[in-house]
Amino acid sequence: MFMHWIVDKLPEQSLLNTAGWRFIIPQLYKKYPNDDMNLNLSLSDPPDVQISQQKIDAIVYADFILNVVEGVDTIPVACISLKISGMGSVQITGNNLAGNFKMDDLNMSLKWSKIGTLHMFLIQPVMWTLIETVILPYINARIGIGLPLPLIDGFMLRNAEIITSYSRITVCSDVAYQESFDGARIYTS
Repeated sequence: MFMHWIVDKLPEQSLLNTAGWRFIIPQLYKKYPNDDMNLNLSLSDPPDVQISQQKIDAIVYADFILNVVEGVDTIPVACISLKISGMGSVQITGNNLAGNFKMDDLNMSLKWSKIGTLHMFLIQPVMWTLIETVILPYINARIGIGLPLPLIDGFMLRNAEIITSYSRITVCSDVAYQESFDGARIYTS
């Protein structure tokens, strides 16, 4: 499993209760009136990333499970397969290679349901909003920290530039040596 995340707090908290879904999925509210919910997002594989000149495209495949919470029991009621397409960017933050992702398209299909057929055209705007306002900010905060670039201890990047070409991300940079002198740092190029 590449990533697994259970969403149990949202800015629009009504979406974590069946009453918030009563007009979108009426059969959910009818079977589980006014019950709390959580949303389970699972990515089974790393994203499919295509790097070309000046552009990084990514496709993320995920399963989104709607769960009803009754007391101590969590009841999975439906699973929606997501295909999220978007564009990424990379930048140097300190000595790390960091990134950002923006969604361009969202395709959905019902994988299974214990509450009958779901009308995806009603659910899609809600899913788009959840991804844009909750999931992507969380992911972008994580990848915004970045991964450390392999540097020899005591060295740091200066004037770094990123070049993307077919299937590669190349980092070009000057390197500075960082010396410690009585608690002060001195940088030499």
